[in-house]
This record gives sequence, C-alpha cells and structure tokens, in this order.
Amino acid sequence: LCSNVPGQLAVGLMVNPPREGDISFRKYAEETSNIYDSLRRRAKKLEQVLNRLPGIFCKPIEGALYAFPLVSLPPKFVQEALDSGLNPDTKYAIEVLEKTGLVVVPGNGFGQRQGTYHFRTTFLPPEDTFEEVLGQFSVFHENFMHSWT
Repeated sequence: LCSNVPGQLAVGLMVNPPREGDISFRKYAEETSNIYDSLRRRAKKLEQVLNRLPGIFCKPIEGALYAFPLVSLPPKFVQEALDSGLNPDTKYAIEVLEKTGLVVVPGNGFGQRQGTYHFRTTFLPPEDTFEEVLGQFSVFHENFMHSWT
C-alpha cells in the first residue's frame, strides 16, 4: 500500500527541503525560523504564566511541544476526587475542560510519582490567540484554588 500522490509529494518535500542555492531556500529558511521563534516565545510565555499561578511549578520547557507542570491540589479536592473514584489530576483536568473548554491531559497516565499531581499541556495555540488561552486558564486556576482553600 502507498499513500496518495499529494502525500508522497509532501513527504518528499519534508525529507528533502530546499537547500542553500535553491530559488526557494531564502523563503524556506525565513518561514522555518519564524515558526521556531514563535514556538520558543510561546514555550517561554507558558512556563512564566504557569509558574506565577498558585500551586503550580513548571520546569523549563525544552525540546518538546508540551509542558508537564506539577500542581499542588488542595487536600479537600484530593479527598473528594478519591472518594468519587477519580484520580485527583483527572478530576482537575475534567474541571478545566468543563469550565474553560481547554484540554489538559491528567498526569496519572504518564507514570508520575505516587502522591504527586501533574497535567500535560501544550503551547500550540496560535500566537495571536495564545494570551487569551493563557488568560482563560489562569482565571480558572485562581478561582479553583480559591474555592478549595
């Protein structure tokens, strides 16, 4: 089985991009640089915003499109989650989704250390909407922490 012709062409371009001296190289280099610069800015911004929120610690984001912050969930929330049969970070992720429409992935699926809670998030929303997304999450988390303490 083979992919269709457009798919084959796209893969060929990905594995054999324009080279210095090719007519399209300057544009390719400029676009590639702009994409990587934007990803670096968004990664740094996400890290900064998460580290300003109460109970969240995020290590520097290096080499991936994800952040995996540690979140210190309030004990009352942890107990309520456990009593309802949910992992606390799963319950937190569900609340994020229900209150904001944003998706974070609970850390319990990634082999986190017992008694710690994390979530995985990304910095892939477009740069022109990223501030809005971070604002929505920040408001949610601050309200969440206030309501459980």
